[in-house]
Amino acid sequence: MYRVLVPIDEHEDRAQAQLDAVLDLPDVTESVAVELLHVRKELEFSDADDVQIGEVKTNREEFDDLPALVGDARSRLEEGGVETAVHSATGNPPAAILDLAEEFDVDELILGTRRKSPVGKVLFGSVTQAVILDSDRPVKVVSP
Repeated sequence: MYRVLVPIDEHEDRAQAQLDAVLDLPDVTESVAVELLHVRKELEFSDADDVQIGEVKTNREEFDDLPALVGDARSRLEEGGVETAVHSATGNPPAAILDLAEEFDVDELILGTRRKSPVGKVLFGSVTQAVILDSDRPVKVVSP
């Protein structure tokens, strides 16, 4: 089975480009398994003494919910006949992506990047750049 890691953020256009890339893989319904991942940055409070308990609870409740986009991505892949699992992590996004890639021994990572001007196309976002530089696996970068 060819395993692909697809980290999904909260940008629908990027996610659609990533899913298109997955669905374009050869023999996708027979020999590809997709690990969808959503990484949340850790909550940081600069002055915890000034935060009221109600605010913390509300923020944590919002923080615990996966974006609907992740569920939509899973549905689209499963409707296309692709074996799919969803994972959530908290922390540094590049580190979490690389850790999960190693844990599941994925064969490829498919990352989305934002639209860029012709000059900007040589630069990637910080997460994409960090994953490309530190990954020991192939990384495909797609844009909307």
